[in-house]
Amino acid sequence: MSPLKSVKSDPKERLHTEVALDVFKARNPALVIAVKNFLKVLPTPQAIEEVLKEATYELAEVDPDACRWLIQNSLILMPELDLRAEACAFAVQKLKASGFEEGQDFHQESRRRLQLSEAAKSQLQVGNSVLESLMLEELLQVG
Repeated sequence: MSPLKSVKSDPKERLHTEVALDVFKARNPALVIAVKNFLKVLPTPQAIEEVLKEATYELAEVDPDACRWLIQNSLILMPELDLRAEACAFAVQKLKASGFEEGQDFHQESRRRLQLSEAAKSQLQVGNSVLESLMLEELLQVG
């Protein structure tokens, strides 16, 4: 399962995710900011982050073009959700699981920045969900 995806069982959390998903489909930065403000009713910043992650994951499945727009404009999700950091964490996890060595095949310069060998870039293009592919392509220039 993707590090971004979680399963919402609470109907109230599901409602928040659906609202965020509908807003993301509209591709309107002002509405994204408004939905982030709306989500401040949730009890913790982590709960807000989880709703935004879930909505982003679902958006990739139902409207890849809108998801590409959201990823290209991912700064509007910050500080609640840092998609570049999520993409880097996913890439590092996937590379390590595939036997790649940090320092040799890739180097994580920061939470948000990776240097990748050609072999590492090739590995990152294999077996991804729609969201993972979009994030790696748009944020890490893989693909």
